[in-house]
Parts: sequence; C-alpha cells; structure tokens
Amino acid sequence: MQPMDHTFDAAEETHPEPSATTTTLYGLIDAISEEVQPGEDGLVAEVVLHLLETGQIKLPGFAFKVKDS
Repeated sequence: MQPMDHTFDAAEETHPEPSATTTTLYGLIDAISEEVQPGEDGLVAEVVLHLLETGQIKLPGFAFKVKDS
C-alpha cells in the first residue's frame, strides 16, 4: 500500500443555532397530528409532554413540572 500524496484538512464542523418559532399550543398539536399515522393519536400527547419535559418548548406564563410517581 502506498502512502497518500496529499493530506486532507478536517472539515470544520458546523452546528447551526437552533431556530425558534412562535406558535400556539393548538398550532403545535395540529402540526404534530399531521405527522402521526392514523390510529397513533396517543403519540401526540407523548410528543408534547416530551418537548415540555426537555425544555424544547416553552409556554409563556406556564410553569411545568412533572409529578414524581
């Protein structure tokens, strides 16, 4: 095996800043509903809950805390 004649510079990794979108809770639920398959309506609530728990969505004037079981 012969050595390579040239070297490659490592491509600089880019991490774009997360974008923010303002919408209503109804709009968010509607958008998620459009993506789930028929019969999987229960996933909508699970996705919204996950987004709230992980801080990926914020509801103005609403403090969210998951109850410990």
